[in-house]
Amino acid sequence: MKEIQGRQVLDTLEELVDPRRCAVVAIDIQNDFCTPGGHFARYGKDVARMAPAVARMVEFIAAAQAIGVRTIFVRQATLPHGRSDSPAWLRFKTRDGKAPDYAVPGSWGWQFVDGITVGERDWVVQKFRPDGFIGTDLDHILRTQGIESLILLGTTTEGCVESTVRSASYHDYYVVVVADAVASPNAVLEEGSLRLFRARYPTHTAADILAAMRRARAAA
Repeated sequence: MKEIQGRQVLDTLEELVDPRRCAVVAIDIQNDFCTPGGHFARYGKDVARMAPAVARMVEFIAAAQAIGVRTIFVRQATLPHGRSDSPAWLRFKTRDGKAPDYAVPGSWGWQFVDGITVGERDWVVQKFRPDGFIGTDLDHILRTQGIESLILLGTTTEGCVESTVRSASYHDYYVVVVADAVASPNAVLEEGSLRLFRARYPTHTAADILAAMRRARAAA
């Protein structure tokens, strides 16, 4: 803890990932975005390069749940027949040639990847835009549960992950990024986002964050 302008501010990694005040925010770990046969793969996205990070996401979430850290699973959705899409958003979604009808609720592509388990203390928040706070009850859930610090991971690094990381910070949450548990089919764009994360937010490996969680829990 350090003092800035007379106020106590969380500072060390152990303080930021203390299970008493933090939550994992798992963003769009869904079949359409990172699994062979999903929407991204069908439109030529290199989901194979995402596989190691996706496996790490699944492992990290399970380990954090075992430690006692709450998880909010943020899930992208598109309502059938474009009912969640404005004309401007349809243009954005089809800018790279893919169809706009991904992550339709109830479909296989909308579902979380194999290995993800939503625990009794966890939440699922559905969103229609990249930012997990826009048009959702995410902020309400976090504040009512006394959560101050967020540990973010998921897909896609330069899209929904970066949007939610920035927004979490602007909503006055402490932000920690799991550097090796974010994934993108585009290495160049992903590196740009990782550079931004490292410049602005605590950005650590999954192993280092889990170790800090365990130390914080033991100290408590």
